[in-house]
Amino acid sequence: MMRVEMYLGLKDVPGSLVRALEPISSCGGNIVSVIHSRKKADVVGVEVIFDVRDISTLTRIIKELESNQVRVRDVIAEGTRYYSKKILTFLLIGHVIDKDLRDTIDRINALGLVRDVEVRMVNPDDESSVLMRVNVSEEKRKSLYSELHALCSEKGFTIVKEVGQ
Repeated sequence: MMRVEMYLGLKDVPGSLVRALEPISSCGGNIVSVIHSRKKADVVGVEVIFDVRDISTLTRIIKELESNQVRVRDVIAEGTRYYSKKILTFLLIGHVIDKDLRDTIDRINALGLVRDVEVRMVNPDDESSVLMRVNVSEEKRKSLYSELHALCSEKGFTIVKEVGQ
C-alpha cells in the first residue's frame, strides 16, 4: 500500500466534502484522516490522508475528483510530490462576449482548466470584463500565459493578472 497526502480546495457548500471523499473510497482508497480547515473564505482547505494500492489507482482518483469539479491542489505520495496545480486569476477586458467566449475558454482549457468565470457587462455595446480562475500545472503555466497574450493580441483584449503571477 502507498500512503497519500492530498490537499483539496472545496467550496463551502453542503455536500462538497462528501463529493470529495466518495471517489477515494469508490476507487479502493482507505481513508486514514481528514483535516478540515475552515476559515472565512469561500474555499475550505481539506487535507485527506489515505492509502491506495498503486499509482494507477491514485491517478484514477485524481481524474474522478477533477471531473466532479473538486479542486485538487497538491498530492504527495510516499513523501514525494506527485501532482501540483496552481490557481491563476486574471481579468480580460474588451468585447470578450462578442469575440467568442467559448473559443477563448476552449483555448485556455487546452493548457489548463477554467474553474470559474464571472462576466460583467453593463451595456451590450460597451466592453465587458470577464474574471477567470484557471487551474494549471506548473509545467504549463508559461505556455498558458503565452496563449493568453496571443489571445489578447488577436482579439483586442486587455489582460490584468493577479499580483505575483
